[in-house]
Amino acid sequence: MARTTIGVVVLFLVFAGGVWGFDRINGPPSTDTTVYVLNVKDADVQRVDLTTPAGTAAFERAEPLGWKFVDRDEGADLGRVNSVVTRLSKMRSSAKVADTVSDLARYGLAPPVDTATLTMKDGTTTRILIGIKTVNDSAYYVMVEGKPELHTVNTLLVGDVDKLVTDPPLASGTATPTERPAVIGTPGASPVGTPGPDGIPTATVGLPAIRVDQ
Repeated sequence: MARTTIGVVVLFLVFAGGVWGFDRINGPPSTDTTVYVLNVKDADVQRVDLTTPAGTAAFERAEPLGWKFVDRDEGADLGRVNSVVTRLSKMRSSAKVADTVSDLARYGLAPPVDTATLTMKDGTTTRILIGIKTVNDSAYYVMVEGKPELHTVNTLLVGDVDKLVTDPPLASGTATPTERPAVIGTPGASPVGTPGPDGIPTATVGLPAIRVDQ
């Protein structure tokens, strides 16, 4: 009986040690249940091309930090472009609709309403297809070109994609400069300290004239 008990204890310790060693090597099991439509490293995205019903827009990384418009040598708003690129590269699924679909037109994906193409630093590209809204207007149908799964994603992301086209993300400080306000004064008045015809310095608004006695 004693030997049996000792044997059970030894087996338990061996099992516990094996589990401990597995966790040390592989780490604890992941508790992340998030489903991703696309999951790539956002820092490796070199360029993003967007196509919407309103038009197109394209941005690429600018050195040493930031984004710029592809079609013109002008910086783009870092926060707005970064936000969209990050959410596209780590696109979370609101719901998985199907493992595969045969009638893409039913979901506005043949052809897609919007597309977003991510070009990575190694030259590889990923094209995201965005379709129509769901019946309750709470999400959009979406899939990655070349993958059969159909998902839905939140409307906020798609809205921000559209805004990069309709409301170009100009970098701060690129607004059209305003004209320098004109100096208010008496037309034809001489500068302060410059004697007029009668030898008296001409006054400007807010400053009294000072008579200089000869």
